[in-house]
Amino acid sequence: MPEAERPKLSIRSKLTLILGAGVLAVLLGPFLRPAIAAHYGISMDPQYQSCLPWSNFFVKYGPVQHPKVGMLLAFHDRKIDVIAHGQNILVVKYLAGVPGDVVRITPKAIWINGKYWGKRWLMPWVRHEHLKALPPETFTIPKGKYLLMGTTPGAYDGRYWGLVPARKIIGRAWPI
Repeated sequence: MPEAERPKLSIRSKLTLILGAGVLAVLLGPFLRPAIAAHYGISMDPQYQSCLPWSNFFVKYGPVQHPKVGMLLAFHDRKIDVIAHGQNILVVKYLAGVPGDVVRITPKAIWINGKYWGKRWLMPWVRHEHLKALPPETFTIPKGKYLLMGTTPGAYDGRYWGLVPARKIIGRAWPI
């Protein structure tokens, strides 16, 4: 319909539509909020110095179909809960290694498929806190496990605590 022929809404009609939408949101909110929260959420990194360039994430909960290196994944793992003093925290890290990738860990650094991924600067802290760390070795990531990493030199991540089982990954994340 051309612009000149389109009927214009009166101010009263516009206010009625806005008020109706508001009432509908108030009435349906208690029913929709749990349904939305079951599938989506916001995660905030509680650390002073984050392991990633971002601290806030939009998370879509559910199985991640065909995870690819470079995706941000959200997960829970008791290895992380140990350093969080028993708190069940949601962790977001980059997917750095997938089944079939070759990981080489030395006392000071980590390589994935021959690509240097960074130093293991936290080894003195890991030893001081009596946490277990991956020993120096070369291995192939098995089916059903993933290597999740941060991007900063001080990231406490898979280079220390190892692989995360697929069942612990609870969704995909995007920075906000």
